[in-house]
Amino acid sequence: MSSEALSSRQDIRLTEAQQTRGMRLAFMSQVAGVHQQLFIGASAICPLFIIKLGGSDLQAMLPASIIGLMILVQIPVSVLIKPAQGKRFLQTCWTLSALPVGVALLASLWIGARPLTVWIVLGSLFLSQLLSYAGSTFWYPLLHDVVPARQLGRFFGNLRAIWSLAYFGLSVLAGIFLGQDAAVWKFVVIFGVVTALQLVREPFVARIPVRSKTAMVANAWREDIAYILKHKDVLIFSGYFMLLMFLAGFLTQPLVLYMKHLGFSTRDNTLIYAASVLGSVLALVLAGRIMDRIGTRRVFFGVHVILSGLALLIALVGSLPMAYAKPCMTFLQIVAGAALAVAGLANTAQIFYMAPASTKTMFMSIMVVVSMMGCALSPFLAGLILDSSWRTLSVDVGPVTFGIYQGLFLGAGLGLLMAMSLLPFIKNVRAGSRLGDLI
Repeated sequence: MSSEALSSRQDIRLTEAQQTRGMRLAFMSQVAGVHQQLFIGASAICPLFIIKLGGSDLQAMLPASIIGLMILVQIPVSVLIKPAQGKRFLQTCWTLSALPVGVALLASLWIGARPLTVWIVLGSLFLSQLLSYAGSTFWYPLLHDVVPARQLGRFFGNLRAIWSLAYFGLSVLAGIFLGQDAAVWKFVVIFGVVTALQLVREPFVARIPVRSKTAMVANAWREDIAYILKHKDVLIFSGYFMLLMFLAGFLTQPLVLYMKHLGFSTRDNTLIYAASVLGSVLALVLAGRIMDRIGTRRVFFGVHVILSGLALLIALVGSLPMAYAKPCMTFLQIVAGAALAVAGLANTAQIFYMAPASTKTMFMSIMVVVSMMGCALSPFLAGLILDSSWRTLSVDVGPVTFGIYQGLFLGAGLGLLMAMSLLPFIKNVRAGSRLGDLI
């Protein structure tokens, strides 16, 4: 690359002051507005809400699985919307995503707990998340210009820790508010609050600085696809992380049904599942700095070891008395949350490292889609199995009975151990590395 080209690239970047202000605004935006998406697709509250309305186990898993597949919309959006219009499109979609949630809440109050209500709620939540993910197409490209390469691990570690702490606090309050056996109106109040917070985030997003429109490169999706296909390291990492998140996905929302199966109350289920967020907060602040030093490959290795061990321990919790099962599950959730959060952090740093500096919207959309599809498929598969005749299968091993839940967790743990064989093929990313600056 010529010195003139490098000089031209540096001229279009944001100043250090603009980057600092942009990172602070990103923090405030996520603290205020990340909750709607998480309460729908990642918390215990949405599955319990669906079940309260009369939904099945499969329907309870649909928000986490089908909504996760909504991220596919980012690929056509990144082709159809020009980068110069990306920020405005993001703001519009994130604002509109609050409207379908309002429809779902009104249907729950007016119609009550009926099969029709379940489908109205599911359809409304799907539409809300479709809009949310469509707008999110331009979130990472927006941050790509704001975050200096030397601060990737630190920034995303702090960012996730801050919004995770806010999400954990809100989840705890929601669990206490729901009580032992919550009425439908309590779920409506909770989703009403997080939807209002979704609207609060918009002023912060609007103030995040962007490069001038004349400096933005037009859509070059053909070049981005060609870039992905040419680089084997990108293809290998995509397949690897999809597999990792598919296997790890069995240790996420299916645990809500597992704890309900064990007899946990609505409040205990919500609070214990929220403990995973506490784990992510405890891990991420240090994890970002550690990752900048040791690199992403060693981080992924630690994630495999921890999650495979947790899968075995979670399977054994079902054989414990309730008095011991609750604290044990709480501890396991804290550790699982820490491991999953660190894996997500390493994935983000890896994507930023591999992103071409000139054209990045389509590249990041494809990489995020591939990364997240894995964790969207496992809850759906778990829901199908739990709604089938296999649900009653069990095997006695000495004094311990292994049912279908234990089979799911043990299978996931074994798969996580086997997937470690792919780690030697993953590039090790440390602080200051950005492939797009090196080619």
